[in-house]
Amino acid sequence: MKLVGKHENANDFFEAAQRCGWTRTKERTNNGQIPLLIPEIVNLSFACELYLKAIAEATNVDVRNKKKKKIHALNEIFDKLAKEDQKAIFDIWRDNAGENIPDCDYTKQMFFDNLEAVANAFVQFRYADEWAGSTVSLQSSFTLKQFEKLSLLSAQRPLGSPPIYDGFLTQFAITLKTYTEKLLGKTYNS
Repeated sequence: MKLVGKHENANDFFEAAQRCGWTRTKERTNNGQIPLLIPEIVNLSFACELYLKAIAEATNVDVRNKKKKKIHALNEIFDKLAKEDQKAIFDIWRDNAGENIPDCDYTKQMFFDNLEAVANAFVQFRYADEWAGSTVSLQSSFTLKQFEKLSLLSAQRPLGSPPIYDGFLTQFAITLKTYTEKLLGKTYNS
């Protein structure tokens, strides 16, 4: 079954990201090693793409564009999913945050703005050497279009807009992993 293969492949990239991150490297920092931030982001982003495509496959959703070409932007793949799946993913994300995040317009805007911010993180961070300076963060990787829409420094961004935060990609990956596992349970039990 292709779904299982996609899920297992996504899990491999998720685990690789965890090995690069802070939680797995705390012990190593005492020995002068630092987390591998860029590989962590690239692996998380690719894991998210594979989880989303596994969900699409499990729910018989075509995640190609109008010209039948594969799409890779996380927000575009997410938009192709059925509304019920989108809502379930959003609800798991809110629960995973552990901060009693209410289901309201502000929270939805935060979710979708952050999803747009990480949509192409795989490509942006894979080629980080082309833009990275002294700061490597999600916001420092924004394209001009993303900056104008999502940056708190942009004059176009309304005051009081939800923040963009670097931890979203990790939470999104955990959310997709959780939802994919629920779908796999349903698939095996069907």
